[in-house]
Amino acid sequence: MSIQNFFINRFLKSRRGASLQLSPAQRLRQGRKFLSRDYSKPRPQIDVRADVVGGIPVEWVQPKAMMGDARAPICVYFHGGGYIAGSLSSHRDMASTLAHMAQIRMLMVDYRLAPEHPFPAAHEDAMAVYQALLAQGVDAAQMLLGGDSAGGNLALATAQAARDAHLPMPRGLVLFSPWLDLTHQGASINSNSDSDSMLHRQLLDDAVAMYAPNTPASDARISPLLGNLAGLPPCLTVLSLSEILRDDALRLHDKLQALGISSTCLQWKHTPHAFPVMARLLPEARDALRQTADFIARVLWA
Repeated sequence: MSIQNFFINRFLKSRRGASLQLSPAQRLRQGRKFLSRDYSKPRPQIDVRADVVGGIPVEWVQPKAMMGDARAPICVYFHGGGYIAGSLSSHRDMASTLAHMAQIRMLMVDYRLAPEHPFPAAHEDAMAVYQALLAQGVDAAQMLLGGDSAGGNLALATAQAARDAHLPMPRGLVLFSPWLDLTHQGASINSNSDSDSMLHRQLLDDAVAMYAPNTPASDARISPLLGNLAGLPPCLTVLSLSEILRDDALRLHDKLQALGISSTCLQWKHTPHAFPVMARLLPEARDALRQTADFIARVLWA
């Protein structure tokens, strides 16, 4: 464990304890404020540019050498935050690092958040972006879908929706600590309650109540792990063995392998939930992103 990881885990554990003393409304305000701050420092080789795709605000984070190259591969990425928080700012460092390592254009989607915009708003925004890219002539074979935590859920659900709509499928999926079963049937929800430095079941349950107040959490559009996984492209999952969402990723990996779908599952010990997002702070995150870049190269150029 790196010294950076040790201290970040301590900080996050302290913050989690304080957060559990607040009401859901207070936690929402605090979480949004924390995740909207812009501390990002994109690499000098990377261009960051706001845009609108399919009527949805997005941000291109791309190598300057790829600007304007319509043939360059794209990773459509959905940030985490329990569907109620998170922002483009909170994920810009990760996007910059992965864009540089993988030589890929990252398209960061600023989808609508609950409780102001409950389910299916985020799903509609995700599909709008994917369909708009296809309509613009972007080759699905040059696209990946990615996301962390709730964003990983959204990436998987979008791939399933594209398949069901008979749309061209993306080349691969990249999921960091995905939150895939909002019924919380995975054993790690409880067994890792003490070891997870960031999440707690109460925090997730409160987010579900805000995100899907009128739809059962067992609905496969909300819990894509419970839905049809056949026909999906190769998938990479990155997880921490100490997080409460560990089993969501492991169950997905097992189910995909049982269906004969290529699945790569990278596991770290003692790292925080969604740690690849902390690319500027954690050497473990940069290592995970290097391995993610290797996966992207394999699926794009296979």
